[in-house]
Amino acid sequence: MELTLDDNLIHDQVAEAVKDFDLVPKESLRGLTWNINEFRKRCCGGKSANWVRTFIFDQFPEVLYENGGWVIGAHKTEGIKATIIFAYEACQWMEEHKRDIDWTSKIAC
Repeated sequence: MELTLDDNLIHDQVAEAVKDFDLVPKESLRGLTWNINEFRKRCCGGKSANWVRTFIFDQFPEVLYENGGWVIGAHKTEGIKATIIFAYEACQWMEEHKRDIDWTSKIAC
């Protein structure tokens, strides 16, 4: 006995199962940029912008765009009005280096 199934039906069922099992990212980070506030909220547990600049950007110069990294304008300087972070690369780097960061560091007053 041969059973014939409509390809569209199979496609729809597979797509539904993929969504149900949460196998596809809800949001792709490719091509997205964040400002410092979005980055610190999503990747740094809400640490302050000053903390992120000091304990990530300054401690790990490889994250700086001019060094091949993913952050432009880590510190506002003349000609740079905002920090720009390439979200996809930043998330990859943070996942690989989360244990290298001293999360208990405090900003000196």
